[in-house]
Amino acid sequence: MSTKTARPPWHDRYVTLDGMRGIAALAVALFHFNISQAPHGYVAVDFFFALSGFVLCASYLPRWQEGMGTGQFMMKRLVRLYPLFLVGVLLTTTVGLVRLHTGGDTSLPLRTILISTGINAAMLPSPLTGTLFPLNVPAWSLFYELVANLAMVVLLFRLPRVALVAVCLASAWLFAPAVLENGSGNIGAVWGEWPLALARTLYSFCAGMLIAQLRQPAHRPATLAGLLCLVAIAVMLLADPKWLAAAHYDLACTLVISPLLVWLGSRVEPSRRLAPAAWFVGEVSFALYAVHWALIEPMRYFKDDLQYDEVLMAFVFLGTCLAVAWFCVRWIDVPARTLLSDMLRRRKQARVVGTDHPTDG
Repeated sequence: MSTKTARPPWHDRYVTLDGMRGIAALAVALFHFNISQAPHGYVAVDFFFALSGFVLCASYLPRWQEGMGTGQFMMKRLVRLYPLFLVGVLLTTTVGLVRLHTGGDTSLPLRTILISTGINAAMLPSPLTGTLFPLNVPAWSLFYELVANLAMVVLLFRLPRVALVAVCLASAWLFAPAVLENGSGNIGAVWGEWPLALARTLYSFCAGMLIAQLRQPAHRPATLAGLLCLVAIAVMLLADPKWLAAAHYDLACTLVISPLLVWLGSRVEPSRRLAPAAWFVGEVSFALYAVHWALIEPMRYFKDDLQYDEVLMAFVFLGTCLAVAWFCVRWIDVPARTLLSDMLRRRKQARVVGTDHPTDG
């Protein structure tokens, strides 16, 4: 009798892209924890947008062409994004309330915290503060991710490639001068930057869609190039070249390097030894991004107040982020998405049955 060997969870996945996404999430968290250790960590957001455009276009364009509607697509995206997004909002609000109670933070009154939390929990920016998500600042990019998802299914799927190129060029034309004026590409978290944040999002998102519409290889070989992609994303986010102005470096990363890494990462895989680790950091990357802001101030107490070694605390912080993210994925995200998906499936089946067997009247 033959026995089937269970396939690993990373089978048939873009493992290199998984690993790059995980490294990018770690770099963002490190940038927020200690800017000097990841001075350009915020450029990971542009990589995320390009990667999202690639993955969603590759996965959903054929389904949209077969008749998937806007509501069905957006509901799938909400099921994917909302559970961990809500966890991040609740955790950061809890930390904010504790800091307010102990006098550690008096920047926001209690009324603003509570109202903003209610609005932010609906994945909407708060109108009460200059920052879109005052208690979980990185959530601004998740809001624009949702905006880009809606634009994708309503408009971008309908555009020919030349029109997507035009969107990229127009977005770069608006975004690049703002980066040069600002001195960096760290733009998008506040209300006054919304046109630039939208341009930043659309450039990378459409670039990812264009990459997805190129001919994809029938087989992705496990070569040294897979490892080099993982190294390259880390170098891009941790490097701080003194011979190049920060704004120029950020533009190079956003406009050229990030899309190029998505293109290359979608064509090669890491070795079998690296695959489990690459898959794991990719699997918890969204959770890590969603919740890491809540861990920053508690962990900074050891670094800033108790003067623990910065390098040691960086590893402790990132390790804590990974552990919390894994817990959230294992015990919150997966059960919540399964429950929501089952509810939607039963609702769809009920509609089909109701249509096939109308009541007598």
